[in-house]
Amino acid sequence: MEKVINCVSGGIHISPVKRYLLWAKPYWWSIGLIILLGMVQFVAPLSTPIYTQILLDDVLAGKGNWGLYQIVGIMAIILFFGVIVSFLRNYFSAMLGNRMMKDLREQLYHHLQKMPVSFYDQRQVGGISSRVIHDIGGAQNLIGGGIINLVLDLFMVLFAGFLLFRMNVYLASLSLIILPFYYLSFTNMNVHIRLAWRSVHRQMERISGTLVERMAGIRIVQAFNGERQERARFGKQTKQHYNHTVYAHLFSNVLGRLSESFAHIGGIIIWLGGGSLVLAGKMTAGEIIAFQLLLGNLYGPIQRFADVNVTIQNSITNIERVFEMLDEKPSIKESEDALPMPTCEGHVVFVNVTYNYKTRNIIPAQTVNGTEDTDIIEREKATKRFYWKPTNVHPFPPEVTIEERQGIKDITFEARSGEVIALVGPSGAGKSTLINLIPRFYEPVEGTVFIDGVDVREYNLDDLRKHIALVLQENILFSGTIRDNLVYGRPDATDDEVVAAAKAANAHDFIIAFKDGYEAVIGERGMRLSGGQKQRLAIARAILKDPKILILDEATSALDSESEAMVTEALERLMVGRTTFVIAHRLATVVRANQILVIDDGEIVQRGSHRTLLREGGLYRKLYEQQLKAMKPEEMTGLAQ
Repeated sequence: MEKVINCVSGGIHISPVKRYLLWAKPYWWSIGLIILLGMVQFVAPLSTPIYTQILLDDVLAGKGNWGLYQIVGIMAIILFFGVIVSFLRNYFSAMLGNRMMKDLREQLYHHLQKMPVSFYDQRQVGGISSRVIHDIGGAQNLIGGGIINLVLDLFMVLFAGFLLFRMNVYLASLSLIILPFYYLSFTNMNVHIRLAWRSVHRQMERISGTLVERMAGIRIVQAFNGERQERARFGKQTKQHYNHTVYAHLFSNVLGRLSESFAHIGGIIIWLGGGSLVLAGKMTAGEIIAFQLLLGNLYGPIQRFADVNVTIQNSITNIERVFEMLDEKPSIKESEDALPMPTCEGHVVFVNVTYNYKTRNIIPAQTVNGTEDTDIIEREKATKRFYWKPTNVHPFPPEVTIEERQGIKDITFEARSGEVIALVGPSGAGKSTLINLIPRFYEPVEGTVFIDGVDVREYNLDDLRKHIALVLQENILFSGTIRDNLVYGRPDATDDEVVAAAKAANAHDFIIAFKDGYEAVIGERGMRLSGGQKQRLAIARAILKDPKILILDEATSALDSESEAMVTEALERLMVGRTTFVIAHRLATVVRANQILVIDDGEIVQRGSHRTLLREGGLYRKLYEQQLKAMKPEEMTGLAQ
């Protein structure tokens, strides 16, 4: 059993924030512009206290050279200028955030398309989609709602502090008394806030996975009266998400209210100290009010640090999950000097090929008070810094392991160009695994698959798959029109070619029966079509691709007799002149194959023609006799010994 180690960039540990900033390097000029606009925007709140003091001590007291309309006019101009700059800053910030989110989402989607089938075998689709949609949406807040605001607030704190010391050193020194308490609050809470949000996102991924899986299988849920247990399952997951979310907001709220309390205490201290100075005649009323207004520009950003900190900690967990997915290395790659494959003869050879399945296991950690507790390092960090230990919920991740088991073992055979190779055997014997090695959906751990005398690993991957087509038991059709699905493998196909392929697949008649014909929308996964219609569209799609190697995986097993006859006729047309691999439980489908491979427990236990295998006995004859007993007389054509 192999333990999964978190991947990091280039094998070197880089903090999520630093890594994200490195990723965002092309946007630094835009970030700088937004920060500059933010600094200009702060002219209004920083200058207002100064003009307020002048208004109170000079203008209203009838002193100085300023007139009422002058000072109020200047204040109005500054405030309206601040509004315009604020609009520009928010507009550019929204544009930047959404552009970064778009680019990162496209990068992750492109990366996911390069991942092998085995990657998706080990994960829930809903969990993956949660990272593409939800986590990237949260990650964009790190810069827009987090780092930029943090930089601007730091600028405001420093500049406001400078002005406060210019106004009154004694009061400014008093205002700094609360800062150590801010620091202690942040250092004690940060680890817990980040861990809490990490757990929230993990729970949301599980909810997304369950939702997608159950909605896709709603017919089974309803047919087996599973609504109650599904409600219970979903309710349990949402309750866990609720508990972790409340836990995360609890820490965030505690930190926010502590910050607010410290600001109030600081204000009271200044009123006491400043009031004493006013009573002693060492300070004017305008000066103390101006100082308090300016103090708001010091405490306000410090108080906002709590909210900004929550945004940053939340975004960091989003970014960790996005980069965790980006760090998944495709196990199937093409070499830098990959060979082009302009043509294909379809000569396929397996030599001593072995493949092992990899299972990704999520192991719940040992629990304390019902809490997951495997991240020892993070737990120690948290408990050293935090003095109140909550119960029932604690956001530490479970352990993930990879376990291997045998799929197929030491497979050797040859399929000459144009031959039909049938694979039969009990369910789970490894038939589908074997043929998935041909288009390199999986990679053998031992041995080699050759096509036209060349190791498939040496070919350009796109070229290799261009010459291979699949027709499966449950073919995937995408939401869109019939034509969109037919030309999926050949977007440049002409209308005449599309119609010819549909006719060859016995699909043209039912297509034109739709009001919109080839432009008819078929719904998600082709829900508007029958099983036989979907199969015929899949065959037409394969015909249009014009492959040299064809893979038929139980292509007729789920059809009624009438649909099967039409699909079988279409498949026979498709197989002409192509090297074809056929997986079928119904032996009547494979009797005319040039070679039949009998697979059991991942190994070839028999091989030969139908008649030869019947004479040998063994597993093939056993399967034959089992099916013969279950068949009607009219179904036995072609199965005679």
